[in-house]
Amino acid sequence: MYTVEIVKDKFWILEDSGIKLGTIRRTKSSDFEVIIREDGFETLSLNALTSRFGSKILKSRQVKKIESVEYGKDLDEVEGYPSKHRAYNKSMDDKNIPIYTKTEKSKVLYAAGYYGLAFPGAGWKNAYCVKRETLDNYEYIGPFKTKTQLEAEINRMIK
Repeated sequence: MYTVEIVKDKFWILEDSGIKLGTIRRTKSSDFEVIIREDGFETLSLNALTSRFGSKILKSRQVKKIESVEYGKDLDEVEGYPSKHRAYNKSMDDKNIPIYTKTEKSKVLYAAGYYGLAFPGAGWKNAYCVKRETLDNYEYIGPFKTKTQLEAEINRMIK
C-alpha cells in the first residue's frame, strides 16, 4: 500500500498496485482523515496513521500512468491486431484470441482487436480491446484488425 500525493502535504490517494483504495487528508488540527472503501471514515493522529500503514505512507510514490487511446485508434499491436493500450505479456490464447496486459505485472487480460458483442436485449455492439473475460460472458464475433471489417460483419449478420 502506498500514496500518491495530490495536494502537497494535504491530500493523498491511497493505492495498492494501481487500484485506488481511498484517500488521506490532513486536517487543520494536523490529524488525518482517512476514507477507505471497505472501512469507511476515521480520523487518525500521525502516530496512528504510520502505525497502521507504515512509516513511509505519506512519502508519495510516483506511479506510471497507463497509456490508452480512444476507440478506433491504436497505441500498440498484438499478433497484428491493434491495441488501445501499451501491450505487455502479448500472446495468443487457446481460442486464438490475441491477449495482453496493461502492465508487466498485471493479471487482467485484454483481447486486442475489434469485436462484436451480442448483449441481451440490445443486439450487436462494437467493442475495442475488451477484457478477455467479457468474451467468455457474451456471444461475440472477432477479432478483427479494423473497425471497418467489424462493422461490415455486423451489418452482414443483421441482414
